[in-house]
Amino acid sequence: MTTKRTLALLLAALMAGTSVLSSCGKKEEKKEKGESGEIQQTENDGPPLVLPPAEEVSDGDETFDIFLAYGVFDADYIVEEETGDTIKDIIYQRNREVEDYFGFEFNFRAGAVEKSNSSATPTIRTQIQAGDDTYEVYMNVQHAGMPLIYEDLFVEWTENMPHANLDNPWWYQNVKRDLNFGDKIYVMVGDYNFHCLKASGAIAFNKTIMDELEMEYPYQLVKDGEWTIDKFIEYVKAGQKDLNGDGLIKPEDDRLGFSGWKWEMIPAMFVGMGGSPVAKDDDNLPMLNVNNERTFNVIDKLIELYDDGNGAWDGGNTYGVASTMFKESRLLFQDTTLTALPGLRELEDDFGAVPYPKLDEDQEDYYSRIVNFSSLTYIPVTNQKLELTSAVLEYMAYISHQNLIPAFYDEILNIKTARDFETEEMIDIIREGARFMDENYLTSGGIINIVASGNNTLSSNYASQGDAWETKLETIIEFWEA
Repeated sequence: MTTKRTLALLLAALMAGTSVLSSCGKKEEKKEKGESGEIQQTENDGPPLVLPPAEEVSDGDETFDIFLAYGVFDADYIVEEETGDTIKDIIYQRNREVEDYFGFEFNFRAGAVEKSNSSATPTIRTQIQAGDDTYEVYMNVQHAGMPLIYEDLFVEWTENMPHANLDNPWWYQNVKRDLNFGDKIYVMVGDYNFHCLKASGAIAFNKTIMDELEMEYPYQLVKDGEWTIDKFIEYVKAGQKDLNGDGLIKPEDDRLGFSGWKWEMIPAMFVGMGGSPVAKDDDNLPMLNVNNERTFNVIDKLIELYDDGNGAWDGGNTYGVASTMFKESRLLFQDTTLTALPGLRELEDDFGAVPYPKLDEDQEDYYSRIVNFSSLTYIPVTNQKLELTSAVLEYMAYISHQNLIPAFYDEILNIKTARDFETEEMIDIIREGARFMDENYLTSGGIINIVASGNNTLSSNYASQGDAWETKLETIIEFWEA
């Protein structure tokens, strides 16, 4: 990522007066005609972008229409003018570059029209079932968008999106693993789905408190593969402190070792330890992955983490309490997301960020749960411009990969206190370990309730719901096998 950060710094310098992408293009890229007549854009690191000539895929329409199902997505796509804000200006220039190449204007349907991401689902269903071909692309969250796949409302990518090369690094390869099965792909994420990176889970830690406790920053533990839940519990327990001397540890008065918003934090810890309600069999088809030793062990460790006296608090039902505690230097570790790190500028202490701990050292990778309100890409069966759509998304993903993603890294790393080289390495690990959790089985609520009870009731949970899960999964397998 060092090369990309250098590019991001260059882009920031160019913002003062010139077009970001066109300036970058003059310095870093050249366009060549390939043997097939396609345009190949090459740059200094990574594979080339291959685009068909615009006249071969464009149909003369004046607009290219994208439905944003949730208002939180809007800022990742809708930027009306350059303002000097690096991220916004890159998005603006990305959109203009794609528009100029294909000869249309983007028309983004703002997601704020809907009250929530779930309320957009019936709107999308009604439009597609009625044959309304207004929108070429739908951007929606996982839990509200994926059910429509099984209603035959979305296009399969490998057969119908010829110019989207999903093996390129500007496409999230983990989406193939986590949300698609068999040899089919019905949902994807490109680097233009910027919110997926921003919504990557992470753990922020207060370096000043660690210095006070004479504890090693966990960076080296992460790099050595030794950042495990047992080590994390040691740190968390050491981090608590009775600040008012009343002999009690209370979130409103004292310092805790770890906290967050339980509806995101507990599922994130579950995923970090390799918990996954659905796995894949030898045919790449989904199979239930709940009633097994690993899932039991993961939940046991979560219960241990939140045991009284261990310094962790589930945060209750009120969002933002942990963030306030962290900013007041009363929290050693805070569950957060990458997009929230710049908001920690108010903290006077030095801080860093690390991925979630593994279950044990035998776990090969670190995993980061992508929170459930991130933007994913779905193509409706009403789309009459699949060649154009695939080329447009390929171009948007490519530009975002080259310019938007490194600029976001730079924004995080230029925070007053998180600009050490180790944090940059941690963000790479967090991004590479992105996981999209299918919560139809052993839902977030189910995990949270088990952990909150203090008893591992997974066996009874499975006994009461396992048959229903298996039946539902059989229907889903039939869809992916068809």
